[in-house]
Amino acid sequence: MATSGRKTIKIDAPIMITSDKIAVWMDDGNWARNFFDWLGKNKLNNKLSGLQHMQNKIKLTFVTAKDCTIFGLKYAGRKK
Repeated sequence: MATSGRKTIKIDAPIMITSDKIAVWMDDGNWARNFFDWLGKNKLNNKLSGLQHMQNKIKLTFVTAKDCTIFGLKYAGRKK
């Protein structure tokens, strides 16, 4: 499997950054709970080395580029 070489990926999330730079989940955090449960079930939670809140997105940083690629493939496949 060829990796992209990137360790980060941005995904859509129901999150909003206020003018005070505070992250607010627009769905009472249900999306976040479901997402992190899904990460745990796919054994990807220990591959994550960072998370950054953005406007309508979160930026995930992984330990290796391979972990990032695996996450991208599994995340895209979960929607089908």
